Amino acid sequence: MQKQFSRYILSFVPDAKIESIRFRSVAFQKPTTELPADNPSSKSMSKEGRQHDRDRAASWRASKGKDDDEEAAPAKTFLTPKEKKRIAFIKQEIHSGVDSVNAYIVFAHPVPAESRPKNLPPLKPIMDPYEAAKAAIRAADGSVFMDRTLRLDLAAKGKGKAREIVNAESPDDPKATIFVGNLDFAAKEEDVRVFFEGLVVTERGEPTEIQAEDAERSDEKAWVKRVRLIRDKDTLLGKGFGYVQFMDRECVDEILALEQDRLKFAKRKLRVQRCKTLPGASKVAPARPSAQTKTVVQTKGTSQTRSLPAAPAPVPKGDPSLGAKLAGLSKEERKKLKATDADRVARRLAKKKAKALADHGVKARESTKERVRERKRPMDKSGAAESSKSKKRVRSSKALAKMNMKK
Repeated sequence: MQKQFSRYILSFVPDAKIESIRFRSVAFQKPTTELPADNPSSKSMSKEGRQHDRDRAASWRASKGKDDDEEAAPAKTFLTPKEKKRIAFIKQEIHSGVDSVNAYIVFAHPVPAESRPKNLPPLKPIMDPYEAAKAAIRAADGSVFMDRTLRLDLAAKGKGKAREIVNAESPDDPKATIFVGNLDFAAKEEDVRVFFEGLVVTERGEPTEIQAEDAERSDEKAWVKRVRLIRDKDTLLGKGFGYVQFMDRECVDEILALEQDRLKFAKRKLRVQRCKTLPGASKVAPARPSAQTKTVVQTKGTSQTRSLPAAPAPVPKGDPSLGAKLAGLSKEERKKLKATDADRVARRLAKKKAKALADHGVKARESTKERVRERKRPMDKSGAAESSKSKKRVRSSKALAKMNMKK
């Protein structure tokens, strides 16, 4: 696999030369990290035993005719994490639930011309390693190798420094990323990618069809750019949450506007939120609250000022000529034409958001004016108001059921 991976990376940067490839984060059946009990200098090992045990051991050595100085107990030796990994690799004790690893690629520097003998022919020019790393990230990030989508990052010293270098050339939008919680520990990145890709394709269609007119993003073949699942450093199993990055913010709006029943992955309801920051990036300033309107309410000679939220933005109206355009077209052609209508897409998003708010019990305000409700009494045939005592109380079915339960 190392040779195949080297040839695959060099296919994107043929002028570069790879010095070494190292595989890391191999998951074994048993944890190979240094546990507290394995360290002789830990408190648990340096703690002396009970006095009763020491006296019994001394009496046994005296009965055998052995002095403490003659034969001392051999010091215990413990395996280091490196030795544990080597033994686990020899025995092939690889974890069956984790099938992905991380790799570090080191590009070689060009050989100086002064250090090469003059009687030998000149070597083929080699690409600068720093430029080769950046070019490989731009070209191979998101490509598929051995049925797995690769995620390439630049390795640099300092927390977040590598991400800052990459973002300087191609900045990423943190609001185009979502946080996904309540994932299964054995979930795989490819399965999560296919799940969210299918949701966005159902709502927006294929990306190549919609963005054919956009020259800058016409090479994009999927809505999901990156999937990152946070794993435990000892077992390398998932911690139950991760991040999914999309091409634009509209994909995030579509996912957040979906019903909770559609966000089920491996029989688990996912917890989806908009991501505020990217790994290694600075925090995004919180959005300012929307403008508020103040209304004055007068009650019994006193006035009170209340702040009410402003009216929501108007929903864009549909195109009246869209029906004429769709007449006579097939189902697939109508779907493509509807997806290209920006007003229709915005209107559908607004309806989804309003429905999501209604499911949570939030009602949209029709106006910012204070409404005063007055109880009106029913009128009889003569036009006079009926007394409340003459009319019997009408109970609902829910109230009657509650009374029956009490009885």
